[in-house]
Amino acid sequence: MISAIVYTSNSGHTAQYARLLGQATGLPVNDLRQMRNPQPDQEVIYLGWVMANQVMGLHKALKMFKVRAICRVGMSPASKTASDELKANLSLTDTEVFSLQGGFDMKKLHGPYRWIMLVKCRQIKKMLQEKGNLSPAQQLTYDMVTKGASNVSMENLQGVIDWYQQNK
Repeated sequence: MISAIVYTSNSGHTAQYARLLGQATGLPVNDLRQMRNPQPDQEVIYLGWVMANQVMGLHKALKMFKVRAICRVGMSPASKTASDELKANLSLTDTEVFSLQGGFDMKKLHGPYRWIMLVKCRQIKKMLQEKGNLSPAQQLTYDMVTKGASNVSMENLQGVIDWYQQNK
């Protein structure tokens, strides 16, 4: 039985999703970095931010808990392909994987992540400027890299909420 939501967040968007999911499910919400005395048989939903296509904190969460669902939160629009790739790469047979578009704000980044993303944002901005007319999803990504923006919403969690209702 799923008993908690555990997350790792860098700039706050994943934490926002975790709190929203907690409100929708009634499950307690815990920051993985503050977890003490984990129970390896405790079933959780894990939310982690994406960096270079890796879900940060996931390997630690998988060692500490029985992760029943993973929500990968990144700048990119939600992608079933990205979810399926993660599931296949980690050979997750009993774990559901969801992709959620979070947000990005350079002002919220620190240390090496800030420097890495300064370079990456320049690349993304240039690529999108060359496209000309942008789709709404592309425009949101452009806004993220130029001025900071977020797509965190309860609506984006509906698939996760539905899955939880069927699997609690």
